[in-house]
Order: sequence, then C-alpha cells, then structure tokens
Amino acid sequence: MNHLLKRFARDDAGGATVEFVIWLPMVLMAFGLTVDVSMIFHSQSQVLRIIQDANRNASIGRLRTSAEAEDYIETRLQGASAKANATSSITAGVISTTVTYPARDFQILGFFKQFNDLRITVNSEHLIEDWGT
Repeated sequence: MNHLLKRFARDDAGGATVEFVIWLPMVLMAFGLTVDVSMIFHSQSQVLRIIQDANRNASIGRLRTSAEAEDYIETRLQGASAKANATSSITAGVISTTVTYPARDFQILGFFKQFNDLRITVNSEHLIEDWGT
C-alpha cells in the first residue's frame, strides 16, 4: 500500500488538467465579453447607417417630415430592437436624428449583466438640399 501512495504522489499525468479547469472559465468569460462588446459596437454602426439613410432621404425630399424619418428608422430597427426610440428634428436646413436603444437587445451571450441597463445613443445630422423648388 505504501508503494501505491508513493507512486500516486510522484505521478504528474493529470497536472495540466488542474490548470485547464482553473483557466477555462476565465478564458470563456473573456471570450464572452469580447463577443458581446463586439456585437454592441456592430449594432451601433448598423443603427448609424440606418439613421444616415433616413437623413439622406429627408435631405433629398423622399421623406418630408421628421415624423416620417422617425417611422422609417423605427421600422427598420423593429426586427433588431423593438425598444429603439428615434427622435428627429428639422431646424435651419439640417435634419438631426437621435436613436436610443438598450444594449441588451444586441448581446449574444449575455455573461455580463452590467450591460443590461446600458442604453446606446446614436446621433447623426445631415444638411437638407435645396433645389430651389
């Protein structure tokens, strides 16, 4: 029996398994954070693109009022974020649009609950073209 205990104490065949079990959750959490933050930044660029499209359409006259621009934006964001809120105003030949939405709508893994109360705000302004009409 003494021989088996000495052999067990010297055997290091499972030594890497211990480190793997300790580090794996931390690596997965770092990966999850990277994925969620990347998706939040990606959503910001998608929302900015939609806002710029609406502002451009208002600039050339396809959308006549700020309410039409808000509807245009919220319709396109409906599938991604039902809680997105667009506000738009036309002042002194400039259309200014702001969209606010919860970051949780774009998280994939959701490991970090700190992002659940985060609201993203995206703003864009565009000059309205005047063709003399």
